[in-house]
Amino acid sequence: MIGLGKWKLNVSVPFLKTDPILIITDKNGQYEFTIDAQGFGITPAINLVNVKEENANTLRITAQIPMLNLGNLEGALTFEGMFCTGEITIPMLGRVSVKGERVG
Repeated sequence: MIGLGKWKLNVSVPFLKTDPILIITDKNGQYEFTIDAQGFGITPAINLVNVKEENANTLRITAQIPMLNLGNLEGALTFEGMFCTGEITIPMLGRVSVKGERVG
């Protein structure tokens, strides 16, 4: 499995900059994602619709965050050692670049 662990992400969208912690775990052979949105004191639920491994270090993800009620979010994260980079497409916001580093 790709990217297991805790990742501090740097996310910047109009009117908001946040550094959430993304936790990727193996739940009986399936990916499970949890987000701790630091600074907001919330941990929104993430419903994974699809996770596909590409190459040896990239996850292509389709997910929903019911709290945001925006429909499907689609993205890709590429993991290289202690760092990750990616892009997420969020309905009504467009594409958001993401950079991160392993913190656990």
